[in-house]
Amino acid sequence: MYLHKLISEGGFEVEEPKEYSREESRYPNRITESLYFRTKSLSEFKPLAYLFLDNEGKKVIPANIADLLTPRSLAFWIMVEGQQVKRGGVSLCTDSFKSEEVTLLINALSSKLNLTTTIHTKRTSSSDAIYERIYISNPSLVEIKPLLKEHMHDSMLYKINEIPTDTIASISTDPMDSTESEKIAKIMDIVSDIGSDIGDF
Repeated sequence: MYLHKLISEGGFEVEEPKEYSREESRYPNRITESLYFRTKSLSEFKPLAYLFLDNEGKKVIPANIADLLTPRSLAFWIMVEGQQVKRGGVSLCTDSFKSEEVTLLINALSSKLNLTTTIHTKRTSSSDAIYERIYISNPSLVEIKPLLKEHMHDSMLYKINEIPTDTIASISTDPMDSTESEKIAKIMDIVSDIGSDIGDF
């Protein structure tokens, strides 16, 4: 697991990843399977807790989020909460955030990373609850994509409509493909298949 590997290599003590399943409250009869791990309680993590957790332990967006936002942090944000948009751009699933927090985030994306964004309103299929997601425009994503790819695991590149270099290389050397257009078509099929479990925006 990519994050587990990074933290371990950083010298922090972490337990082995474990699996767990849970029902999605917004989507009846859907079971989500995930991996998680815990780190040792360390004082080095306390500043992060003070920034992103309130007194009750609930996640919040700090007022100075623009000062903290970098291409690397956006890359990890996309890997965790990003959703592939096949027509271009990328969606950030900010479903659980308050409207004012979503506004704070889009202002930070604009001022710090010069990204053009819009808010897309979504409604759950199981109730009348409405939530907001941030959409980063395709031109903005194309411009920042080289910086994002430096920090993204190959398995997550499909979220920004990219394919790992080794996959492209294997297709390029495939003798079954006689034309460049066939190779491009195969690449786009792979991107579509990888993201099919996530769904289109």
